[in-house]
Amino acid sequence: MASTKRRRSKASKPGRLHRWMVRLGLLALVGGLVLVGYMVYLDVQLRERLDSRQYQLPARVFARPLVLREGMVMRPDELQTEFEALNYREQATLSEPGQWTREGMDYRVWRRDFVHADGREPAQVVSFRLRNDEISNLRGEGGERLKEFRLDAANIGTLLGGGDDRNPVRFADIPPLLANTLIAVEDQDFLYHFGVSPRGIARAMVANVKAGEVVQGGSTITQQLVKNIFFDHKPSLWRKFNEALMAVLMELHYEKGYILQEYINEVWLGQQGSRAIYGFGLASEFYFQKPLDTLEPHQIALLVGLAKGASYYNPWRNPERALERRNTVLDVMQEQGLITAEQHRVYKDKPLEVASAGAAAQNPYPAFTERLLEELRPYYSYEELRTSGLRVYTTLAPSVQKLAEDAVSGGAAKLEKDRGIQADSLQAATVLLDNHSGDVLAMVGDRRPHYPGFNRALEARRQVGSLIKPAVYLTALERPFDYNLATLIDDAPIRIEGDNGEVWMPSNFDKKAHGQVPLYMALAKSYNLATARLGLDLGLQNVRQTIRRLGVQADLPRVPSMLLGAVEMTPYEVANMYQTIANGGEHVEPRTLLAVSNADGEQVQHFRRRANRGVDAVPAYLLRFALEKAMREGTGRSAYRILPGSVSFAGKTGTTNDYRDSWFAGFSPGVTAVVWLGRDDNERTSLTGSTGALTIWTEIMRQLPHRHGRIQAPRGVEYKPVNARGQYMNPEYCRGGTELPFSYETRLQPAPECAGRDRWRWFRDLFGDDERQEAAPREEMTPGWGIDPRERQRREERERQLQEQLRRDDEMQQVPQTEEEPLQFPQTEEDLYLQEERRAEEERRILEERRRRNEEIMRERRQQGVPVEEAQPWEEEDQWP
Repeated sequence: MASTKRRRSKASKPGRLHRWMVRLGLLALVGGLVLVGYMVYLDVQLRERLDSRQYQLPARVFARPLVLREGMVMRPDELQTEFEALNYREQATLSEPGQWTREGMDYRVWRRDFVHADGREPAQVVSFRLRNDEISNLRGEGGERLKEFRLDAANIGTLLGGGDDRNPVRFADIPPLLANTLIAVEDQDFLYHFGVSPRGIARAMVANVKAGEVVQGGSTITQQLVKNIFFDHKPSLWRKFNEALMAVLMELHYEKGYILQEYINEVWLGQQGSRAIYGFGLASEFYFQKPLDTLEPHQIALLVGLAKGASYYNPWRNPERALERRNTVLDVMQEQGLITAEQHRVYKDKPLEVASAGAAAQNPYPAFTERLLEELRPYYSYEELRTSGLRVYTTLAPSVQKLAEDAVSGGAAKLEKDRGIQADSLQAATVLLDNHSGDVLAMVGDRRPHYPGFNRALEARRQVGSLIKPAVYLTALERPFDYNLATLIDDAPIRIEGDNGEVWMPSNFDKKAHGQVPLYMALAKSYNLATARLGLDLGLQNVRQTIRRLGVQADLPRVPSMLLGAVEMTPYEVANMYQTIANGGEHVEPRTLLAVSNADGEQVQHFRRRANRGVDAVPAYLLRFALEKAMREGTGRSAYRILPGSVSFAGKTGTTNDYRDSWFAGFSPGVTAVVWLGRDDNERTSLTGSTGALTIWTEIMRQLPHRHGRIQAPRGVEYKPVNARGQYMNPEYCRGGTELPFSYETRLQPAPECAGRDRWRWFRDLFGDDERQEAAPREEMTPGWGIDPRERQRREERERQLQEQLRRDDEMQQVPQTEEEPLQFPQTEEDLYLQEERRAEEERRILEERRRRNEEIMRERRQQGVPVEEAQPWEEEDQWP
């Protein structure tokens, strides 16, 4: 019995072992099936995510590209500023795109490849000479002459900051040194493993045991990419398990080149506020302000080192750690044969060379960007601008923006110091426009130009003071039969009582009345009394309409004080108004936006120049003349202590009550600029337009290139000398007077002191008034500078010849010379016109009589047998009998 039990016990052990084996097998099978199913699930998730993944990229903004042209005015410091904005490096010799060299005044520039709004332009070398601030001898790489050469456009930031930001690069564009360094530092078995590296894990375990802490990880580049795309950074065994599985799956489906490309675009390398810097492409611009393919080995080493911990090795906060980490990577690069021992020594001695933290700002031009967003919003949604990676091409000129920023911040500080104003109490704004295109070249909304706060250029509505006065005088000049530049305006006290009993009694700045003053001088001297009287005579509604036609959309109060500047406008609106005057009466809508394309530079939408004729060219030119007088003889004359006298500047000061606002708005032949100075609390500044804003405006204009010479008058304008009473001084009978431009429609009262009968008016009527015809273009005439001496000499020579002809004619007729009675001029222009018509009719009658007599003489001579060719050809005036 006992033996039977023992046999059963022995027989039961193999049975139990078998059953357990079966159970384990089934469990393994089920686990394998579950694992396979889970891997299938992971595989689906992986491929769907990677195959359909699109980066959410904010719109990238580009400045206008600098176009070098033969004969273009450009100073060396301006050119260098443009190169700095482009991150071009000065080198002794050119070795790659993005470099420039200079020998004396001869330049060579290697342009980078760039996708403009109108197509791609490849990398190319150009040479030119900069002599007397003018570009000449512009030649291409092969020595061929070029009319112009366009550089690439500077990247000036991104729109709608915050969130993830990157600048993706393709595998073909990855510098080989970067790829090899990443593999050497992060995953030496990358090219051979299948997603997980057992040898790498073992090596990391040994290193960690020796160090007594975690100093090295065993994750491959593939695993790190999986972690960056699918998981957060909280450590856990479950995350590690999933990383390993998905890394294997990724290696099954994708090539090593694609995996390395995605890792280079996906790794986190820094933070700027709420903006996360992902990928080496953006990190290159963020830390060095250079494209990835232009980095030097020590700069690549720093970026590779940051992949281990961008916050811990932040080069701005922890420069010593960053330098140590960079040098460690350089050591690995030498060990792996990526750089030579000599290169290793040279690069370890170099500093970090990172850009300043401010230079890496996502939006370095906040005032300009705010206006840009306003122009973009009708066409693109917030989500498109934040995630679609659009390329936005703008009008901003980096060199102009830089000098405007320096002039505003430096000028405000200097005024506070020189005039005893509380430090940091003044604020300022400026806007610069291209006259012809309306392009916004620069905009500053704060004396701290990069501060993204209140944008005074667009949002600060302040009373403009005398800046509104040109609209009053333009309204008058549009009535050539009633007003002209020489019309006398009464600058006398004025008193107006409103319906509510309030009394308006303006006064001049000097508290004096100046009596009868010419219209142009009333504007140049900014006389309030004369302006108020003129505006009231013209009518408030008519002046308001003129302001609207100049492009102003701001609210315009229907009160007399509007005529003297009780109108609130922003600097941007003032620039819009004055640019219309500068552009000869053609209103061009200001713009910051030129074109938008998708991330690849395709599907481009262009934004064209929009303009309309708001004011006729003739009164606009006459107003410009008066504003030039304001610069040379009036409230803006101090600017010519610095500005070149050969440039036709025009402008107007503005000062509001209690010196709260200091304004200056003016223009050169090519650029309009407006400057505002004041305090945010609207308290007194003690600055007038001349002592405040004009000083900053002058500094800006001093540094800009300008077209020298004279402004061509439009057809319909003629220059005439007038006396102090605004009467025409006929140069045939007297000299002197002030030469002013007038509309052809203007009829001037003749000056009595220049009285005399023009006996040969009929002669000029018959053969045409050449002088009048030639006077229309007046190409060499410059307002404010008087008549061109050569033109005066030609005119006097023609007059001398005409007088000689008249003398010979009188001798042939043997008409006794008698002294004429002084010509009595009529008292009104209408009487003068009628008298001239009667005289012209009498002269035509005499001419007809002479022609009849000529025909009778010719007929008699033919009857007498005299050959016709021997008869006198009486067609010429000096041979008339």
